[in-house]
Amino acid sequence: MRVLALVCAAAALAAVEGKFYEKDSLVENLNPMNFNTHIKKPDSMNHVKIIEFYSNSCATCKSFVKDYNELAKQLKGIVKVAAVDCDAHKKICDDYSVTSHPTLKVIPPGGFGTQDYSGERNTKAVYSWTVKFISHFVEKVTGDSLDGFLNAQAGKYKALLFTDKPKTPLIWKGLSVDLHNKMTLGEVKSSEKGVCSRYKVTKFPTILVVKPGQKKPIKYEDKVAYGELFEFLNRYQETFAMERPQQDEEDALKRPWLSESFPEMHALSAPDVCYGADSVCVITVTKSASDGKPPSDLNNVIMAVKTKYANSGSAKFSFTWIDADKEKGFVDALGVSNPGLVALRTGKRTRFGRSELDNPLSQEAIGNFLDRVIGGDIQYKPLKDGPPALTPPPPP
Repeated sequence: MRVLALVCAAAALAAVEGKFYEKDSLVENLNPMNFNTHIKKPDSMNHVKIIEFYSNSCATCKSFVKDYNELAKQLKGIVKVAAVDCDAHKKICDDYSVTSHPTLKVIPPGGFGTQDYSGERNTKAVYSWTVKFISHFVEKVTGDSLDGFLNAQAGKYKALLFTDKPKTPLIWKGLSVDLHNKMTLGEVKSSEKGVCSRYKVTKFPTILVVKPGQKKPIKYEDKVAYGELFEFLNRYQETFAMERPQQDEEDALKRPWLSESFPEMHALSAPDVCYGADSVCVITVTKSASDGKPPSDLNNVIMAVKTKYANSGSAKFSFTWIDADKEKGFVDALGVSNPGLVALRTGKRTRFGRSELDNPLSQEAIGNFLDRVIGGDIQYKPLKDGPPALTPPPPP
């Protein structure tokens, strides 16, 4: 009954809220049910938050939507960008002394107090103002401080950004906040010739995962984007936190999917990327592109979805994709077509739920599906014998 009541309440809120920021927007819609969580959630207290308080009847608010959506894209993962519909949630706006629309307020790191914005309503101006409040935990690494940087918490990996830019990139600052107390991020300027030579770095930017006793650093090879970088670094802080540097490096070579932001699910990778009892495994069913990877548009959708649901609170998600042709037996056993979307839960009881939409892999469709998972509105079916078998790997 409680779950049903929450679902009904959420539906009622959605019905009265304006349509300024839809499911495919990176702007988070705030309401009485999630406002305090957004502001005071422990793992977001070091983040800057910016909130737009708007009215549906406000012409300036409507014209600002495009700029605010663009702001959310540019600050994805670095600043929490949110909005409140004051027509639907007047009390929140009254509590924050909102008397005109749109009103923009920044909540600095720590979650206490607000700063009001009074400049022009465009992406560039609001961006320049907002980033001034960003704090970070990036450590400057020089030839003199390198050994101390590596040996602090020696059993854990660190990440080094080698850069020729005069200022610390915002993306590196944001990652240092998200990974604070989990993984230490350092920055090496190109002028530090000794450190660059030690790691044989000649191109900038270069990102390496490093650890004392390591034979060879692990180089990041993907595009420099927040979602991909976070997934890469997060896997090392979670998976390789033991005092076994040589074994860790061997594992990284044998299990490359551990450092992939959107890994393929197959017989070898499934235990690592999907069969974790502490998370809901979200499986996208598709056909691989000519390079053997998932379609690029699907990869972009998943990166956006992962960023939006990284701190969902009540559910932890892992995301993977499966080739509908290679793993036809697995797909057929779950009754899923191509394209398809499945939520798989393992542990004491293995069960799955699937999307019934004809086009389940759009950003909006996946978002709706995950909202249903979080709200307990998914009808799971049991798998008494565990997940269906995957195609055995070829002999070595």
